[in-house]
Amino acid sequence: MSLALYLIGAPGAGKTSVFDALTLTPAGPNFAVRGGNRIGAVKVPDARIEALRTLYHPKKFTPAEVAFTDVAPPGGEAIRFGAMTPLLHNADAFVLVIQAFGDTTRDGKPLDSAAQMESILLELVVSDLEKIENRFERAEKDRNRGQKMSDNENAILLRCRERLEAGSPLLGLDLREDEDKLLRTYQFLSLKPILVVANVSEDRLSGEGLEGLRALAERKGIELLPFCAPLEAEIAQLDVPAQESFLKDYGLSEPARVRALQAAYRTLRLISFFTVGEDEVRAWPIRENTRAQAAAGKIHSDLERGFIRAETVASDALLATGSLSKCRENATLRLEGKEYIVRDGDVLNIRFSA
Repeated sequence: MSLALYLIGAPGAGKTSVFDALTLTPAGPNFAVRGGNRIGAVKVPDARIEALRTLYHPKKFTPAEVAFTDVAPPGGEAIRFGAMTPLLHNADAFVLVIQAFGDTTRDGKPLDSAAQMESILLELVVSDLEKIENRFERAEKDRNRGQKMSDNENAILLRCRERLEAGSPLLGLDLREDEDKLLRTYQFLSLKPILVVANVSEDRLSGEGLEGLRALAERKGIELLPFCAPLEAEIAQLDVPAQESFLKDYGLSEPARVRALQAAYRTLRLISFFTVGEDEVRAWPIRENTRAQAAAGKIHSDLERGFIRAETVASDALLATGSLSKCRENATLRLEGKEYIVRDGDVLNIRFSA
């Protein structure tokens, strides 16, 4: 399953242009339309899986994917997140597109990129606050019928309400594992990770003039990525040799799309492990600090239920020796139990009972 990143932003910020730049290919646009929303899957570049592909020559090759969604507000009206919750709750994270080009917004007001970011974050906060108030209203009616909200749920919702009423998103709230699990059922929008994309003009590729926006992002603990949508769209449609020449002319080492995918991994605190063989070489994105048994469940639920051991070797060690059998001989291939914390770049082979 692809990771789902939903693009959100103020009208005129260039959300659709950023989506085009992220999903365009030399062969043309690469997206599907579902329910009025455009969805484009983008392969995550990773030199390790490319090397494993060369080593195994598999019948099937499956890199990790990120699915970007350009959300269409109902009826085409300006974005209001409370009304759009059903559209947004499936997002793994948001890409918040902020206008950082020109001097005025679409409605002719002086551009203040930091204020635009604050406004969107406040929309997320208000949406979540409304959801909590609605839950307490239902709880009051339930209490009149003899049903009571659990003390744990009541306590964590009160903490959330206090934070939201202070104007702060829920992202970054210190939560126990059981509290985090409970809040996930609410699909709070401000609890989802956020990557800010500053849609800049060509003369701001290195982030010039973004001091206020950058300072705000740092205070919020959110990564900021300068991104020139028209330029990146042009780069995305070139073949690799032409891309390299084009990037060199602009003093860039790689397309911003690659940096966006890398930033998305950091924002979601993701790593990749691999499964290898002649049938398939595949990358599996998982959260940092995921245990081996849970990682096995990403491959198939049967592997998680019947988990016995994980044969584990670092992809670099496998590539250096050229085979798993040689890794066994030199003891770089290990047997790990269900509590083993999977590391970025691990190659796993799961032993399980049916």
